[in-house]
Amino acid sequence: MRDPDDTQGVDELRSRLHALVDDVEPRGDTLPRLLAARQRRSRRPSRRPLIAAGGVAVAASAVFLVALTVVPGTTPHQAAPVSIAPNSYVAAPDPGTLASFDVLTGQRHEVLADVGGPVRGGLAADGDRVYATVPAAGGSDIVMLGPDRSVRPVAHRTGTDTALAAGGGRIAYADGDGVTVEGTGQQQRIPLPAGRQALDLAVDHDGTLAVLTSQSEIHIVAPGNTELGEPMPKSPAGTCPPQALAWADSEVAVLTSAECGNPPAERMRVTTLDRDSGAAIGGGAPFDTGGALTAEQVQLSVDRVGRYLVSVADGRQWLVDGADTRPVAPACGGNDCVPATFWG
Repeated sequence: MRDPDDTQGVDELRSRLHALVDDVEPRGDTLPRLLAARQRRSRRPSRRPLIAAGGVAVAASAVFLVALTVVPGTTPHQAAPVSIAPNSYVAAPDPGTLASFDVLTGQRHEVLADVGGPVRGGLAADGDRVYATVPAAGGSDIVMLGPDRSVRPVAHRTGTDTALAAGGGRIAYADGDGVTVEGTGQQQRIPLPAGRQALDLAVDHDGTLAVLTSQSEIHIVAPGNTELGEPMPKSPAGTCPPQALAWADSEVAVLTSAECGNPPAERMRVTTLDRDSGAAIGGGAPFDTGGALTAEQVQLSVDRVGRYLVSVADGRQWLVDGADTRPVAPACGGNDCVPATFWG
């Protein structure tokens, strides 16, 4: 017969566990985010073994919490369905119109807004805010689509540049002989060396800026700095010049040809580089593009679980998830397409 003290202890432990989880409702994408992060760490040598071990414990805790989440009308043993959210990207399917699409099925979710003119270059997103460049008197305007679906201009360009990025509450854009960063109260202007052009930009969550120049060099600019500084050290021999970049877990992800040469190869890969040394951390599996790409027509973006969207101005798109790459249905066709981006 069970000792009364044991029964009392079990009941007390059970009540404490219930108290711990009563007010906890994990996000719908908690489990896949943790699993995807764990999977990415397992693909490369761990530089932080203690942190990785901690991640396993956190994932186990997440599984426990998700198992306790009950959908109204179900039994306590039926866990809520879990999916990766938001699983969508934003594109301009028609000139001047922004809409969201499911990245797996290609299905249009909703039309988001009319931005007042045909979009030039690619789109940029920072959470649920989307930025686009549209024609305006004396150059072009950068407009922001807000969470309330309102559209307003936030910056003006006098040149023909289209490089644009957003992140950490900031936007960065190329304009003439420099790059401008706004969003922190004081404008940050970074001059470019003579003859250089900014082909692509990326803003990390802490405001660190990555600049890809027309010399195939990547510069990392700390928040608040007004000088471009020295380029990131070159990657190991055999790594092809980057054509697009994005921040991924505070490392620099670059889209490159899988085979260097002239003419450009039709196989690409996404490589991750250490932001300090420039050393390649992950080589990335090659995938076929069906035609050569150039830096002016392709965009690279990353979602919250570490998947990459490679989007080309002619409508071609691919979802890169670790070693797996799959085509993404185009949001538009013909010459009216602009590169799309993950958002949300």
